[in-house]
Amino acid sequence: MHCTSSLDNLVDDIVIRIFQTLSVREILTLRRTSKRYYFLSRFRSVWYAAFCTEVLARHLPPPGPSCSLRALNSADLEHRTLLALSLEKRWSRSTPNVIASSRQRETVDQILLIPGGTQILTVHGNKVIYWLISGQRGATYKLQKVEEWLSPSDDACIVAKDTEGQGIIAIGCRDQPNKHATIFSLALKPALSKLCDYSLIPGTVAGISRHLLFLDTTSEQDGGGLELLDWHAQTEGTALLPCIPNLFGPFLGFVHFSDHILVSWETCISVFPVPEIPAQGRMVVAHTKVFIFSEPISSPVAFTTCVPRGWTGIDAPAYPSSQEMPSLTIAARPKGKLGRIAMSMLIPLSNDNGAKHPSSFPYQLLRLPPFVPDVPGDTDRSIGGQECTQICMGSSGRGLCVFGRGVRLCEPSLLYIPPREMQFGPAFETGKAIYEIEPGGDSVCGDRVDFDEGMGRLVVAKGSGGFDVVQLL
Repeated sequence: MHCTSSLDNLVDDIVIRIFQTLSVREILTLRRTSKRYYFLSRFRSVWYAAFCTEVLARHLPPPGPSCSLRALNSADLEHRTLLALSLEKRWSRSTPNVIASSRQRETVDQILLIPGGTQILTVHGNKVIYWLISGQRGATYKLQKVEEWLSPSDDACIVAKDTEGQGIIAIGCRDQPNKHATIFSLALKPALSKLCDYSLIPGTVAGISRHLLFLDTTSEQDGGGLELLDWHAQTEGTALLPCIPNLFGPFLGFVHFSDHILVSWETCISVFPVPEIPAQGRMVVAHTKVFIFSEPISSPVAFTTCVPRGWTGIDAPAYPSSQEMPSLTIAARPKGKLGRIAMSMLIPLSNDNGAKHPSSFPYQLLRLPPFVPDVPGDTDRSIGGQECTQICMGSSGRGLCVFGRGVRLCEPSLLYIPPREMQFGPAFETGKAIYEIEPGGDSVCGDRVDFDEGMGRLVVAKGSGGFDVVQLL
């Protein structure tokens, strides 16, 4: 109380500057001592400093849509700061609460939660619906249907989102190759602003990242691979990341990592430099490296570095990044072993090995112990037919997996990899599932669950139609 009495003698500007140096816990404690401190603790400069020092500088996944920090008011900064700290402390012990549900009873074939946690896309056959979630913690959340888009053909749609958080999506035909694809922005007005339209593409839409549209062409007779289009430049040329027929197997997924593009196939993961897409014609990109998995894998597959990307706004504060090279964990379902998750990790070569074998991609692939739900230490037993149907992981290592109808969480954890030092990798929860997907309709399949690591929010398609929005904490 003596400290508080001393503060009482200071002018408001000095007290606000003191608040800017305090921890969030100290701010919340001091604001309860008087009306004056409560009022001063709500100044924007106080929570701007807290958000920068306790969330961004500590590289926690920042909650909410990425935008200019100048556009965030004091209440928004306070809410994001408290949510980020609460999720860090309680992620694995979170209690899920359904905060909104759609009343539509259409079967949902695919559901995506756009980075930022406030925009949802649902796919219903050849139709895509765009939803917005509004409201804040402690208030009523509302689910608003904003826009509806119909495919120019009757073919079922597939939607891919840019995981870099730019609000860019690609829509194509799910099962029909060499048809149309359209690029939209969710950050511009009007809703679903069309940026680029292809009436004919090689292959099927496999993903979108930055300025590149990824197309799966492995159905071609020569083996094909992963074809890249520069949708931003809207040129006609392509770059092919080739698949070796009868060796690599089907395409499963890709990720940007260490200034390269890594493509996961059934038997291996291949490394390519990020190509410059030609204006005309097709360029074949040479492999930098190929890592063979210890056992064949199948979909679903997910990647995480256990290092959050941080704030991507135009006025984001600059903080020094870690000098250590991050590792990359690949989690997937083993082919033929449906009741577990196989994990491998790309880790940097040691200084000695790196010096002996210099490379533009100085990593080696290690096998990690597999994850089997509810059976710690048992790696050979399949859990009563509980098939792994989905794995979603963010860059921070937070994520989820679906076994049968049960949704389980994962979070970053220190893993000991002898004879090397500790590495950060994902650890899956072995206890009770946090959410049971409602049965009914078609059997549970992939793309029925998605999440946002910063907001701690899930979206789950229900068996009877519609979907739930679930908040963790």
